[in-house]
Amino acid sequence: MSGLIPRVGVPAAAENLAETLREAGAEPVPMALPAVWLDGGVALSREWVADAAEISCYRQRLDGLLLAAEPPEEQAGLVLAALRANLPTVAAPSGDLYLTAALAALGLVPLADDPAPVAVEAARTGRPRPGGLIDEFSLVNALRAGLSLGGGPELLVHLAAIAREAGSTGFSQTLGVIVPETPQIAEPHSEWFTRHGNPGLLALLGDSLNDQATVAGRLREVLPATVPEPPRFDGTRLAFVEARASGARALCRVDAGLAEISGECRVHHSEKFVVRLVEGGFVEPQTLLVVGGCGPRGAPGISRLERLGQVLEEYGLADIVPIITDGLPPRSGSGTWISLFSPEAAAGGVIARLRDGDTLRISLTEGRIRTGVEADEFRGRKPHDFPDRAGAGYAARYTRSALPALEGAGFG
Repeated sequence: MSGLIPRVGVPAAAENLAETLREAGAEPVPMALPAVWLDGGVALSREWVADAAEISCYRQRLDGLLLAAEPPEEQAGLVLAALRANLPTVAAPSGDLYLTAALAALGLVPLADDPAPVAVEAARTGRPRPGGLIDEFSLVNALRAGLSLGGGPELLVHLAAIAREAGSTGFSQTLGVIVPETPQIAEPHSEWFTRHGNPGLLALLGDSLNDQATVAGRLREVLPATVPEPPRFDGTRLAFVEARASGARALCRVDAGLAEISGECRVHHSEKFVVRLVEGGFVEPQTLLVVGGCGPRGAPGISRLERLGQVLEEYGLADIVPIITDGLPPRSGSGTWISLFSPEAAAGGVIARLRDGDTLRISLTEGRIRTGVEADEFRGRKPHDFPDRAGAGYAARYTRSALPALEGAGFG
């Protein structure tokens, strides 16, 4: 520790946490995060935050960190920076309930205590550090917790990035095992979750969680002994599907009882254009709307199609028009989304070869994607060309080396 009073870095925007740090006996040090935001998707923003926060950590000679950000991409970026600096770190609950649940199970969010005093004590003692908390076992805990609350594809992208930064190998294979066997068991905005929160959620998961160290003690030591079961409800689930001939893969977010998705494609490569089609009444029920160019290299940084999700809800199409994209679905809401199509369109993947009128059948039971197009014809098609959306500078450097979405979509 650099002095008798620990210096704890906290994002400058979190003024309330700075005050609680001061009351707990620390010197809150504002962390300089980006003042200018790049035009791109969530993974690009996450990396931008991570790099800025890492520089701030080293420049300000900190003893510890208290992480706090509303958007999940910013909070995930702060976690990446904490791993790089390996300073004693505590995370406050963020604006994203799914990521907060995951970070609690990862050991960074205190389950029973205010985060500021925990952060001050960690800074004083020099432990625990994120490099000692985050490993293959705690990552499985994080994945189970986030999925159990209904976390979607974006959660998986950020956890994959955290796993890579922590040096954990094989996380993409872990996804293939854990995702199918982990249903949603609680609704994030329900009365049950409001009352029991993440301690109750993790207690429900019981023996499926590894008893890992956390910032506030062993995981099972801080969980309630018993909690009532949440009310039954019709939730969503995630399912991987694959086109075996090409190796293309996608992640579906669907209603729990859905077994198959099929229809005729209408192919576009701009969310804004598809939004205008919906608003103009040009989209028919059961059409498969394909939106390419939204992946790590195409967006750049993986677009979250929030506006498209909103207009589908507004026009009553969310439950009857499936979306196929190499980007991300909205963080919440209804509808059928076949997302994170990989290889992405900008890399010449299958999604870049789809054309208007192609038929697709996606079996969630079998985990298969099938097309009505003959294999030779499909292979012979020229992939759609995409404009350079990155321009120059940081975004261009990211685009040249961006990893696939389920490898974290960070710099390669």
